[in-house]
Amino acid sequence: RWSPKASHNGKPWKGPDQYEDVGTGKLMMLPSDLVLVLDPDFKQFVEMYARDEDLFFKDFAKAFAKLLELGVPFVGAAGGKPWFQFW
Repeated sequence: RWSPKASHNGKPWKGPDQYEDVGTGKLMMLPSDLVLVLDPDFKQFVEMYARDEDLFFKDFAKAFAKLLELGVPFVGAAGGKPWFQFW
C-alpha cells in the first residue's frame, strides 16, 4: 500500500507529489509510477514486460534506436541551445 508523502525528517513535505510505502516509509513512488499499475490500459504493459524481460529490452531498443535515428529536438532552460551548451 502507498500513501501520499506528508513529511520528511519531521518537517512537512513541500516537494512534488510523492507516495511512500505504508510499512516502512522508505520506498517512494511518483504519481506516474502508480498510474502504470492502477490504470488498466497501462497495467497490461507492466504485466507483459514483467513476464518477459527480453521482450521489454527488445521493444525498448527498437524505440530508443528510432529516437536516435530521427533525432530528439530539445528546447530547455538553455534557451534552445543543446543540453551540452547551456552555459
